[in-house]
Amino acid sequence: MDELVQTAGLSPLLVPPNRRQRDAIVIDLAVAFSLRTADVAPMDPLLVDYNRAIAYLYERINYERTADSVPYPFRLRRMHQLVASLDLADICGRNVPLVHIAGTKGKGSTASMVATMLSAGGYRVGLYTSPHLIKLEERFTVNGELASERDVIALIDLIAPIADDLGNSDLGSPTFFEFTTAMALLYFKQRNCTAVVLEVGLGGKLDSTNVCTPTVTAITSIGYDHQHILGNTLAEIAAQKAGIIKPGVPVVSGTTEPEAREVIERIAAQTKARLYAIGDAFEVKVVASEMSKTWSTCFDLISHDTSIRPREHWSISLDGYHQAANAAVACTIMDQLTARGIDVPIEAQETALADVRIAGRVERFPFRPGVDVILDTSHNIDSIAALCRCVQARRGDRPVTVVFGTSRDKHHIPMLAELCEVADAILLTRYHNNPRFREPQDLMRDLPASRTTIASIQDDPVTAVRESLSRVTGSHLIVVCGSFFLAAEIRPLLESMSK
Repeated sequence: MDELVQTAGLSPLLVPPNRRQRDAIVIDLAVAFSLRTADVAPMDPLLVDYNRAIAYLYERINYERTADSVPYPFRLRRMHQLVASLDLADICGRNVPLVHIAGTKGKGSTASMVATMLSAGGYRVGLYTSPHLIKLEERFTVNGELASERDVIALIDLIAPIADDLGNSDLGSPTFFEFTTAMALLYFKQRNCTAVVLEVGLGGKLDSTNVCTPTVTAITSIGYDHQHILGNTLAEIAAQKAGIIKPGVPVVSGTTEPEAREVIERIAAQTKARLYAIGDAFEVKVVASEMSKTWSTCFDLISHDTSIRPREHWSISLDGYHQAANAAVACTIMDQLTARGIDVPIEAQETALADVRIAGRVERFPFRPGVDVILDTSHNIDSIAALCRCVQARRGDRPVTVVFGTSRDKHHIPMLAELCEVADAILLTRYHNNPRFREPQDLMRDLPASRTTIASIQDDPVTAVRESLSRVTGSHLIVVCGSFFLAAEIRPLLESMSK
């Protein structure tokens, strides 16, 4: 552990004595600083202050690092108090246009698309997403730019006294996610943002972001994930996601499952929120003839509502049929913003979508001619299925090797079955920056008995990717997937190798 502290450039005095907290913080900080210590002196005063601030933040309860056996006592009273204490009501949507987006999959991509289009229209856009891949600052950006280390220090130092006071009250101390949500909103206020896009962290009804007053809400999709928190049926999960719907506020839905659609329709009707649902108000069609030409997606948005403008042969620089649906939801959100006076010229929207970039979403790293590595953060059956569809469309006659690792609270068996349908070989691994990982031996045991896929285990994910590339003799496609945490450990390697 002391070696990790030294590797991350930390002073041991900054790490709490409690072993559980110490282990969690040091692992996270070692990952966070893996890209920085090469060019920042370990005892640089800025780095010391940053370490101190981040260590304080990581002392909080962090449900992104907990297994499914841990209870989740979610409530919003504490977050409302944080917003009031920091005077954040205006940036939470009272005087600033705000888009609030939930969904099982696609919400992060859709949020990024909306933010990019608003930015192209001249708005100063604060975007809040989670989790981060490499740096905490990825969670809150303004027009695509990350906060600086000095910004992070100042934000934590400003919020800390309020958080400590809450910790001494009956409300209790803010969680990691509540604290980072407050950081994002405060940063957007400080940067004078003229529009805000918030991605829900988990569920919707009791998520920390659900203290906002949105201009438009959206639910991208409903599928099985986090059942131990959200419920075991699509109806139960949909009810949690639809908790972001507000009275009289338009809601855009990309949900196709009938059971989930019915719940969203009922809650929208109860709250008198106008619903614009895929399949009713609009449809999306992928232009298949264009898909084979580039690593991007071409789509048509077909409108069945006068407030939605049709789009013909628009391109997204993100690969996959599922991204066409996300783009259709994003465009429909933009049309509802337009109806409320937040207008972005449609030409600017089209250009912005063609240029949008999101790390870890079917992200391609060319290794050499004919050999590509695809990094994807897919971590549930729906997102894995969408990824596999992309792989089938892009592989040609190339063999496919999958490097897979996931979390204990994910339903790994159907994901493995789906991957074995497209993979010629699969390397089972685990991430090391979070204790939620599922052991590769467990994954091996649960592989489909009928598979023809060659399977092996490599505990270190970076070694797994290196070994996969070293075995390649001709054209090949290597796919890394299963978790945000896995992607975080492998992406720096892929960036360095593909330059």
